[in-house]
Amino acid sequence: MLMHEHTKGGKLKLGLKLLAPLCISVGLLVTLRILGPEYLDQQHLSGLLRPLGHWAPLAFVLLLGARPVTLLPGQLFAAVGGILFGTLMGTVYALTGSLLATALIHLLSRRFGRGPMKRLAGHRHEGIRRATRRHGFQVGLLACLNSIIPADVMLAAASAAGARFWPLALGAVVGSVPGTLLTTFFGSSLSQGKTWTTVASVAGLLLSLTLGIFLGRRLVRELSIQEEVEPSAREAAKAPSPRPVLSSELSRGVGA
Repeated sequence: MLMHEHTKGGKLKLGLKLLAPLCISVGLLVTLRILGPEYLDQQHLSGLLRPLGHWAPLAFVLLLGARPVTLLPGQLFAAVGGILFGTLMGTVYALTGSLLATALIHLLSRRFGRGPMKRLAGHRHEGIRRATRRHGFQVGLLACLNSIIPADVMLAAASAAGARFWPLALGAVVGSVPGTLLTTFFGSSLSQGKTWTTVASVAGLLLSLTLGIFLGRRLVRELSIQEEVEPSAREAAKAPSPRPVLSSELSRGVGA
């Protein structure tokens, strides 16, 4: 009983730690809107970006692409994108920046993470490498579909284990679409002072989080089952097939 309560408490603490970046990002922006509404006013911020002209979206995309080395949460950048560029274009720019961020993570992990990954995985490294190469899209999708999973860490681990870039990156982009769209919608609504749409966007984020947890668990189970079945199939294929008894009896009869 005590062990069960301890395990349950550990899971709760872990969940709160993983939720912290999302909660901090939303809380920080809401607090800033309440205390200093002029700082998050969409028209005011657009005026500040006017000197950059057409370079403003590119600057935002490049900044988001370098986000992994800043250790800042992606949700914060997506919300700022909604504040600066609106829901639609903010989503497009945020997804483009996320693709660049995935490329940076992949490059750094392949360059510096292979050795530590081999030592950490030990005898399981070959199986992990095979799984990440075969299921790169699903791994990227799972990493970014579930908002409480540290996506950068999971993408880095998959890249260090040998995942191919394009399947992993495409999975990450597809998995990021729901959360990014809702987060930019939240930022855009907040900057325009639309209370009810802001509340609706937060509710949508919570719903997306719940669905992401459910779909993520289901995908993990499917991948685990597939990885268990495939080695068994390979073992069965390698095993020599027994000689049919009827054929051997007929051969003996003909020889006689």
